[in-house]
Formats: sequence, structure tokens, C-alpha cells
Amino acid sequence: MEQAQLPDWESEMIDDAISQAEGRLENEKTRARRRAVQLAREQGYHRLAVAIDHPAKAPRHPGQLTLFGDDPTLFDDAG
Repeated sequence: MEQAQLPDWESEMIDDAISQAEGRLENEKTRARRRAVQLAREQGYHRLAVAIDHPAKAPRHPGQLTLFGDDPTLFDDAG
């Protein structure tokens, strides 16, 4: 069984549609890469802001009184 040959204008139209779709896909991939970089930057800025806002606990002076002690108790080891 022989397959019918498409007219030239129809095969050109199909090729054009395919190339347009491929171009849109490339544009979409580029935008997605840029957005991923932007989101990573925003996450980094957020982490930096949180680290600045809540700095690591400074070691307390050995003679300083505390409301809750740092010494583990019998129940702290049960974890």
C-alpha cells in the first residue's frame, strides 16, 4: 500500500509549525533556568536575613545564671 505524498505547501506548513514549537520550547527552558536562578538567589537572601536576625547563641560566661540550665538531665539522655 502506497502512502499519499503531501503537497509542498502542506509539508512546509508542518515544518514551520514544528520549528515554531521548538523555538517556544527553547524560550521556555531559558525562562525556567532564569527563574530557578532567581529563586535560588531569593532563598539565599532569605537565609542570610534569618542568620543576621537570629545569630548563633553566644557562649555564656561560666558564672552567669540561666533560667534553664544547659546540663543534661536523666531524661535528656533518653532520646
